Amino acid sequence: MIDILLATYNGEKYVGPQIDSLLQQSFTEWKLLIRDDGSTDGTRRICAEFATRRPERIRLLADGDHWGVLGNFNRLLRESAADYVMFCDQDDVWLPEKVEHTLAAMRELEMECGAHTPILVYSDSRVVDEDLGTIAPSSSRWTHRATHSSLGRICMELPLFGHQMMINRALTKLAGPIPEEFVSWDWWFPMVATVLGRIRFVDEPLVLWRRHATAASDTMKHRLSSYASRTLADYHRKVNISLRQSEIFHERFREKLNAEQTAFFAGVCRIREANWLMRRALIIRYRLFKTGFLKTAGVLLAA
Repeated sequence: MIDILLATYNGEKYVGPQIDSLLQQSFTEWKLLIRDDGSTDGTRRICAEFATRRPERIRLLADGDHWGVLGNFNRLLRESAADYVMFCDQDDVWLPEKVEHTLAAMRELEMECGAHTPILVYSDSRVVDEDLGTIAPSSSRWTHRATHSSLGRICMELPLFGHQMMINRALTKLAGPIPEEFVSWDWWFPMVATVLGRIRFVDEPLVLWRRHATAASDTMKHRLSSYASRTLADYHRKVNISLRQSEIFHERFREKLNAEQTAFFAGVCRIREANWLMRRALIIRYRLFKTGFLKTAGVLLAA
């Protein structure tokens, strides 16, 4: 019924406790698919030991070439035929009710709009340090991420993180495979669901989201010092990456967009080729803003 996808790479320190937390879930109708991306430490050995002990529950894919995070998840998605998919980071800890409560919200939304609708459900997380000590009780508030993103905002910033998500089969089929040029796999699914499906937020921390020196995701908070340390060129590069993502999305789904969405993406796709003044006018027109005044100001200054 549910496939949990775990993409690993050099995560031997934390991957064992993470898999243990999955095995303690209150809802048990799930399978864990693991693909290791060519680790040079003991990660693959640890995963293989779990798969040997629990073959009815855990499957480790045989290939171990290095494809990167996006390629790793694309490979796992190709192996999944489940009704629902959840994504798993190697260094977190799932609380026992994560699968149960996320699935309940998914089923409720499917009852409202039908299982044929592409749906993404995501929960909050508790931010913790390496030893699972609490940094912040809510990742959504700690990172200032909007729980319900507008179309313009989701084009400009990642609204949630992969470890929080469950997607249904309709979204898996519609959104896959993730475009190789897209910057982030866990940005792609929320964007597709926002434009062509539905999203629901479970306002409950169901994951211990571990932050440590080697963590891959950006968790920079809205601090003045964090913005002052960046150059205008950094902002310009990030804005161009975000705009390019909208172009990639439009190329994939232009035939599925309604008239309003078509006009929106056609306008956004003009921005990178526009002059200095028109770029800013179009950003304001289509409300391509980020959460927080400083980030939005950075977009307008650097565009």
